Amino acid sequence: MKAPFLFDGDDLMYATNVMHGWSQIVESLAIIAITMTALGTMLGLVKPADALKYCGAIAGIAIVLVLIVSVLVELWSSMSLWQKAIVAVMGFTVWRLRKGRRQPRKKKEEE
Repeated sequence: MKAPFLFDGDDLMYATNVMHGWSQIVESLAIIAITMTALGTMLGLVKPADALKYCGAIAGIAIVLVLIVSVLVELWSSMSLWQKAIVAVMGFTVWRLRKGRRQPRKKKEEE
């Protein structure tokens, strides 16, 4: 028997909480960026023609960030436990391989 707050999926409640929090963060950053663009336009630091491009770019970036996270959360919540374990092992392996390859840079000797 499933808990009543899970509705249809095992990770539905977790996915909606992550998506809601992430969308709030992205929305706040987009509003701050658009407000700074508007202030820059009023102070003459940003040209009006450029302000429209900047606002469009800010909105586009916000949409892409929300979509990427929603796709990743949907993929993660649809995976079984063994698939999640394999992804975690692959990530750990890549992390260990990268850590082993880091070597300090050799300083050039001045002659």
